[in-house]
Amino acid sequence: MTNEYQPEYKWRPTWPGETNREGKPLQDFTGFDGEQSFGRIQVDEVTTSKLGMWKWNATHVPWVRKRITPHGGWEATSREACRKVEEHYEKLMELHGRPITSR
Repeated sequence: MTNEYQPEYKWRPTWPGETNREGKPLQDFTGFDGEQSFGRIQVDEVTTSKLGMWKWNATHVPWVRKRITPHGGWEATSREACRKVEEHYEKLMELHGRPITSR
């Protein structure tokens, strides 16, 4: 059994079929709750200071009226970046009185 975080929501490639400079698939994913996107993770292949790390960002959700910070950052693995985005999204749902749908 692994201690690696298991995402609660669906994650899909942000740019299906796109490749990086080496011709490998882009490591760039968008999180969805049904049809609503709520965040993005991507591996840094350019910035020298964060090279190989995963950037996470909460994206705009139409019903959000109050923001929570931080709404972005860096993690060592894709799973931890997923965790950060998913936790942020669920905090927003709680703040706005919306039911958490992933569980």
